[in-house]
Amino acid sequence: MTGFLAKHKSVWEILKEAGLCLLIIAVLLTMDRCLENLYFFFLYDTGKRALDVFMALYLHAHRCFTVLIPAGFLVWLWVKRTSLRFGALLPICGAYLLYLLTSLLKSNGEFPARWGNTTLYPMVMLLFVTMMCSTERGIRRFCRVGSDVYILLALLNIAFTVHPQLYHFFTDWEPDFLLSADNLTGFPLLFGAVLALLDLKYNRNEFRCILYFILFFANQILIHCASAMIAGAILGISLFFPRIRKLMERKSLTLFVLLSILLCALLCFCSWFYFHTELGFRLMDHLLDLLKSLYIRFIIWNGVLALIVKKPILGYGLGEQAEFFQRPNTSLSYNAHNAYLQTLYEGGFVTTCGAVAVLVFTSGILKKSPDRKLAGFFTTVIFAELIMMQSSITSWFTWYPVFLIAQIAAMVCTLPSKGDVHENEE
Repeated sequence: MTGFLAKHKSVWEILKEAGLCLLIIAVLLTMDRCLENLYFFFLYDTGKRALDVFMALYLHAHRCFTVLIPAGFLVWLWVKRTSLRFGALLPICGAYLLYLLTSLLKSNGEFPARWGNTTLYPMVMLLFVTMMCSTERGIRRFCRVGSDVYILLALLNIAFTVHPQLYHFFTDWEPDFLLSADNLTGFPLLFGAVLALLDLKYNRNEFRCILYFILFFANQILIHCASAMIAGAILGISLFFPRIRKLMERKSLTLFVLLSILLCALLCFCSWFYFHTELGFRLMDHLLDLLKSLYIRFIIWNGVLALIVKKPILGYGLGEQAEFFQRPNTSLSYNAHNAYLQTLYEGGFVTTCGAVAVLVFTSGILKKSPDRKLAGFFTTVIFAELIMMQSSITSWFTWYPVFLIAQIAAMVCTLPSKGDVHENEE
């Protein structure tokens, strides 16, 4: 934030810039669904006045932003009416609309209570990102402030993981990780990587980018979540191996979306093969005995697939909870632990096609981008996100993490050249 402030001389401009930076921080901390499970957001009724005031401010800000940001977006539409760019926002709205329509058909016209939660909060953040990334100056500000936020969170996650006694300053509750449960930490870490690399590109903040990636990989090692580590490995290989990076720059994102769908099909086949054939049991039993989390996912994927087959076109609609699969012989309920299977269950083939269409649309934008390095970077990150979403998802906001990155990619890669736009635009 200080980098921006130094460029402004008048008191009004300094205050304006500080206000915009503080707004970005507030929106990221309250509306970014990648951070929905951050430790500090669960400190209800601790009896400590400072914490209760913090939670009250957080909840009020969360509620206010759901109104203020859409209102601000309407004003932005009017102000920018001659130079509007929506990125992938309209296809994203279409995908969310399909969630609503399929749920209405399955609930006899009764409005699904979960649709607002599944759609409203993600859309508020997506509207904010659209406004922030409409100009190069806005992108510079957003990624600069955002990378600072995520550097701080990555540092705190390491500190609280290495020294869990720090939790005792707040409550007796000691979660495994400050950022989220282990299989959900990959989403904020990956989004932070996007902000850090964009900060490097637009603000030349090499030190902060290096610092974030040191923290990124350190957190990966400490958390030791397989899905997050695979996503991190995909990003790391692309960053450190020029030939792989060039390959990602040449190839279409659609190809990698298809690869992620094929991986989903392969995982479903393996789970079916294991439970329904003697050969599959003999081949994989020893491996699954070692990988308990994979064994549980095999149970979930096999059971969810059997449910999907019964209603493949429109699905079952959005239920009251995201956890719908009852694990046999237990009282435990699970989400599908796979973005494609979760969507096939809730919205059927129709809604799943809508989600895939967003990525194909984004692929078309990346393919036309003259900045091949930037297009290749976003292709890599979205592919890493899709691979991570094969075994872990933010179940209430299933497609939000990848839609967020797709929208930023669509806005950044269609940014007009400096000769076509005034840099002083806000």
